[in-house]
Amino acid sequence: MSAKSLTRKATNRADTNTGRIAAAVSPYERLRHALEWVMSEARALNRDDVNAVVDEITRVALNLNERSRP
Repeated sequence: MSAKSLTRKATNRADTNTGRIAAAVSPYERLRHALEWVMSEARALNRDDVNAVVDEITRVALNLNERSRP
């Protein structure tokens, strides 16, 4: 695929997912759509980039876990 085609596909994914998140009423529904977006972007990654993304997602999850503790 050309760079222009890949850019267009990424823009379309972003537009679709931000629209779903904005239209959601419940905060949990918004979170679900955001996580679905992360998964759709992960599927579009090159295999070489996966480890860096996993590390970043793990860092965010650990940060959220620490914030949820009393």
